Formats: sequence, structure tokens, C-alpha cells
Amino acid sequence: MTFGIGPTGSAAQVAALQQQVNANPADRIARHNLAVELRKCGQAEQALAQIERTWAEGLRLPETATMRGHLLADAGRFDEALAAYREAVRVKPELVEAHAAMASLLPQLGRGSEALDSLRDALKRAPQAGILWLEAMALARGHMAWDQLLDWAEAAEQRFGADTMVTAFAANALSGLDRDDEALARMDAALAIEPTYTPGHAIRAHIFLRKGDPAAAAEAAEQATHLSARDQSAWALLSIAWRLLGDEREHWLCDYDNLVMPIDIGLDEDLPGVLEALHRVGAHPADQSLRGGTQTRGNLFEANDPVIHALAQVTKAAIEERIGQLTPDDSHPFLSRITGKSCFPTSWSVRLAASGFHVSHIHPAGWLSSAYYASLPPEVAAGDGQGALAFGVPDAALGLDLAPRRVVQPREGQLVLFPSYLWHGTTPFESSAPRLTVAFDALPVDNGGQQG
Repeated sequence: MTFGIGPTGSAAQVAALQQQVNANPADRIARHNLAVELRKCGQAEQALAQIERTWAEGLRLPETATMRGHLLADAGRFDEALAAYREAVRVKPELVEAHAAMASLLPQLGRGSEALDSLRDALKRAPQAGILWLEAMALARGHMAWDQLLDWAEAAEQRFGADTMVTAFAANALSGLDRDDEALARMDAALAIEPTYTPGHAIRAHIFLRKGDPAAAAEAAEQATHLSARDQSAWALLSIAWRLLGDEREHWLCDYDNLVMPIDIGLDEDLPGVLEALHRVGAHPADQSLRGGTQTRGNLFEANDPVIHALAQVTKAAIEERIGQLTPDDSHPFLSRITGKSCFPTSWSVRLAASGFHVSHIHPAGWLSSAYYASLPPEVAAGDGQGALAFGVPDAALGLDLAPRRVVQPREGQLVLFPSYLWHGTTPFESSAPRLTVAFDALPVDNGGQQG
């Protein structure tokens, strides 16, 4: 089994672009591209120097402004980063990458009320850009801005006509506003026209669980999994419906005893300090699960740091060994995807302060997810239930009072692996010391190198 780890940029590409820039220093496009590749290789400081020179020499493209924003934010220069993003969308209002970056960053700076402002302005200036409407609705959903989401969905339908994806956004908003009957009616009408739209069936399952009808929820979630066997959200909802029905397939699907996999891999004493230095913002992202803490930017395992690279290497070896012990099962949504090769498309660190916790959630874009414990407060290390990792408790929005199916009390140097569709969250803790973790999502890779 092989896991893709470390920086995703190519040293060969960096060398080739550096040679091109050296041969023609006035080639600003090559210098921009060099900055992009340097950032991918974890060389953020060098990348920022290149993009700043490019900008100073007159390459004022919105894409260059966006890359400046990314690199300035990486350096902790947040006000300058926001100014760069705003310049990007001033010139090109449909540039969704810059809007998404601002929507993520502003809540972490304690300015969550401004998170969607750039989108409101851009939709007025570029109302014909369909991709902008989709990004605006997706971000509003992530921020649980239900009134805004409903307004945008209805405005998009008026402008572009009926669309199942837009109806799904409207149904999300209506359910978030406790208008489940309206949400269900709209989703049912859309699915009558486009019955193969998988997210619509998952939305119906979510609504039926909220309405106390697990049988209907199971039917809807099963339909979603039949349409898309890799839909993590559908499997997560199905696990709860089966549990409420007393269906033994819940145990086949979740198998908490065997598929929640704690592994002791040890701890580099320098790691906590390295991670602490990366936590530069003051609050959590609005669209993530943590409460009362912070999350690092970008893909952690791409950091150009030997301590983090060593952690990735140790993690790789531990996963190879543990996943290799599982028996593949073609009928199972997790076990059927074991290929012997995997990659880490996302990785990050979370720092939870006193009373911090993760709300119960899943990882819809993952296959294998994780938690690695780099530093724990004494109160958590004591093992009395504070700061524990709890599995099987669903999203609070479902309104279900269900006990955990399994609880793992963390230990420093421990890695916990689990399927991405398992509901998981943490219990709060009280301490003056933080709870510092690393997490990642992994995807299987086939023999051709394609993510599966």
C-alpha cells in the first residue's frame, strides 16, 4: 500500500520555471506560475516573494491577486490578504476562489458577519454568472445562513428557471428554518422530474429522520446509496435510520469495534510547538465542526517542515499496516474500496481551547478519516471522559437523543482511523491547556493513480 504524502508540487516544475524566470526576468506569467508551484511545495515565503515581485512589476490579474491573498494569509498578514481578495473580485466578480477564501477567513478573524458580503455585491454586479450563484448558495449552506440561502435559491430559480440542484439548496434552507414539510414537498416535486439526483434523496432522508419516520428515511437513504455508492452522507443517514429501526445492517455498516481503529504511533516532542506556530487565527471556520478553537490553513502535510513530514511518514506506515489487516468486501461501502494505495487530499490541525469541542459530523469528501493526538490537557489525559472522541451520535439538527456507540479516550501519540461516514464528535473539556490534534482524509488510489 502506498500513501501520497508531503508537498504536491513538483521540484522539477519549480526548477523548470526558475530556469525560465532566470532566462527572462520580465516573464511575469512564468514568475506567477513559479509562485504557485513553490506554494505547492510548501515554500510559502519564497512563493510570496515571487508573487509580490510579479504584482509590483504590473501583473495585476485577478488570479494573481487571489494568489497574493493566499500567500499573505499563509504569512499571517490577514488584512493585506483580505485586501488582495477584494481586489480580485473587484476586477472579476465571478472569481469564486477569492470569495470562498474570504468566506473562510473572515469568521476566523472574528468577523463572521462579513463572510458573505463579497458574494452579495458580486451577484449584483455579475448576475448572469451561474457558477457564482452556485458558490454563493454552497457557502451560505456551509455557514448555515438559512434565510440568505433561501433568498438566493429563489432568486436563482427566477433568473435561470427550475433546477434540481437549486431546489436542493432551497430544501436545505427550509429544513434549516424548521419548515420541513415545505422542504419535502419541493424536493419531491424536483425528484419527480429528475429521480436520479442523489443529493435530493439524501435530503429527503434527513427530513424524514427529523420528522420521526426512520422507515421512510431508510428508504430514501438506500435510494441515494444505490445511485451513488460513495455518497458518505447517504450512508451516514442510513446508519441512523437502521439504528432506529433495530436493523442489524447498522452493525454491518458501522462495525464500531473493528472499523474504529486506535493505533499508538508515538509522538515527536517537537511536534506540538510546530503545530502551535501554525495556529495564527483567533476563531474557528464557520463551516467546520469545531467550536471554541482554531484550524490551520491549507493542507498540513504539504508544509515544508521536517517534523510534519516525519509525522506523515509514520502515519503512512501505520495506515498501511492497519488497513492491510481488514478483509475486503465488495458489498461494503468502506471495505470495497481498499486498493492497497491511498492519498491524503486534505490534512489539518485543530487546537481546541477550554470548553472547546467538535459537533457531531461526518467527512463527506473522504473515505478514511482520522484524529491524531499531539498534545492533551491533563484533564483529558486523565481518562474521565473529557475531550473524548464519541462515535454514533448524529448531527444535532436531526433532533435525536442517541447515546454514543463507541467512545475513545485519547492519548498523546495515538492515531484513530475510521470510515468517513461514521458520525463522530468530541465531548467538551475544562482546562487552561489546549487540546492539539492532527487530522486528515484519505482516498483510495487505483493502479492507474486515479483517486477512487
